[in-house]
Amino acid sequence: MNRRGFLALGLGLPMILPTLSADDVRGAPAGYDERTPAEEEFVSNALMIAVLGDWGAGGPVQRRVAQGIVDFVRAPSAPSRPRSLTAVISTGDNIYPNGVQSVDDPQWVSKYERIYSDDVFNVPWWAVLGNHDYRGDVDAQIAYGTKNSRWHMPDRTWDTQFPAGDGANMAVFGIDTQQLLQRSKGWTEQLANLESRLTAASSVTWKVVVGHHPMRSYGHYRDQSWMLRDVKPILERHGVHLYLCGHDHDLQVIKHPEDSLVCIVSGAGGSYRATAWGAHTRYARTRGGFVTMMADSTRLLAYVHDANGVVRHIERIVG
Repeated sequence: MNRRGFLALGLGLPMILPTLSADDVRGAPAGYDERTPAEEEFVSNALMIAVLGDWGAGGPVQRRVAQGIVDFVRAPSAPSRPRSLTAVISTGDNIYPNGVQSVDDPQWVSKYERIYSDDVFNVPWWAVLGNHDYRGDVDAQIAYGTKNSRWHMPDRTWDTQFPAGDGANMAVFGIDTQQLLQRSKGWTEQLANLESRLTAASSVTWKVVVGHHPMRSYGHYRDQSWMLRDVKPILERHGVHLYLCGHDHDLQVIKHPEDSLVCIVSGAGGSYRATAWGAHTRYARTRGGFVTMMADSTRLLAYVHDANGVVRHIERIVG
């Protein structure tokens, strides 16, 4: 699908989400998507965080994925896993195509509040900025939290922690990769600040960093050399377990042998494009979907879901 076609889908034209074809995930092994992981592989009594990106298009893919999250959380056949979300993490490009102009921009209602109106979503939303958000008023996205208590973007970078039971915790660090890409004013200070914040979190059980642009990808944008050069060494020095991103409108799990951390792309929350299976792919999917993270004191896992909420892959980050 070309870029114009994928944008048209994301902006609300009627569509059906058909079965995957060979063109959707190029190079995927035969029959790779036939098995749904067993229910007993879920972590019970753990924190559960939904991760989605590139979602604010207001179209049918976004609505289908939102319903898929609801269906997964409320599934009556899954008594062994958490029954509610702890939080939602957005990997950026929160409002398409040009961000928002103010905290009162009507897109907040049409592309966020109405679509995520179910009680399942009444949890903190921690969001980073994407390149499309920079086409609007970035400060309005930060200030929107003063109007909507669900929305958490205290600044262009941030960090927060979630309890994971038995004294364990997860620290999540949001970074502004658009500033790093453009090397705009303050980009070196951002890297120094990230190093400082990770140092301060040395005793945290699980460390997750969230940005918009990929570090590793076999999709449209491929590996980003500037992320590998400027960001990866900081993350590895401080034992970060997982890097989450969007930008590529697909779902990918990549564990490169040169990396100590796992890279996950979750950018299929509102639109999609074809992707590819690469040499170090653990799983790849498109046509809409999301990721959930679950963690307790001994395990950190990531679950890849299709647009209907069905678990298609479980990645054991630790445990």
